[in-house]
Amino acid sequence: MRTGGSDFIDASAIADENSLVDWFNLPSAASAVSLWDSLHDAVVVSIRSSLLARTMDLSCEIEHLSEFHKLDERYQFILHLEGVQSARVLRYAIWPGGCSIPDGLSVEDQRKIVAEYQAKWREESASWNEFESKITREDEQVFDISDAALAMSPNGPAAFKICGHLNYATYHEVYLRFETLKISGSDGKLFELGEFQQLGEKYWEAFSNRAKSKN
Repeated sequence: MRTGGSDFIDASAIADENSLVDWFNLPSAASAVSLWDSLHDAVVVSIRSSLLARTMDLSCEIEHLSEFHKLDERYQFILHLEGVQSARVLRYAIWPGGCSIPDGLSVEDQRKIVAEYQAKWREESASWNEFESKITREDEQVFDISDAALAMSPNGPAAFKICGHLNYATYHEVYLRFETLKISGSDGKLFELGEFQQLGEKYWEAFSNRAKSKN
């Protein structure tokens, strides 16, 4: 999905007025947009939210994109959410039985074993305030993103799902519901959603081409 003509993603201006977009109960009219290309291996170095203003800023450093697109060192992309309605975080306690993958298995069989192993992890509720306060660049506590997606529904709020590891250790899933999203850089540049996606797409396309040239 691509957007154009505005630096703001306004879900309230985009099926049912009473629909609430939520990853656990997405309405049929909701459309999901993968942000894997742009946010995979990004690190959230700070989260700042205001209950009064109903806003939230997630500051992300994406080292490989900054280097590829010749941006400043430690360039940050700021995901600015307005009209924040919900902020939830879940953590997962890893099943201690381990996961063994025999040699010679196909990729499909390997993924099946990993999926069965991960299905044994225990989902646990976590405190949002505690999660937010733990993420600080000064103490080298970051949230390493493995996957992210955005869901939008006409005339309703938008929802974010962000998966990753806190301080590269404990797996967490973050769920956010809000009204509008603005993406900007630490230099003040505004990015439309499609433009932000293309930054990642161009990097991974070049990455794939380099891998093919080595074979």
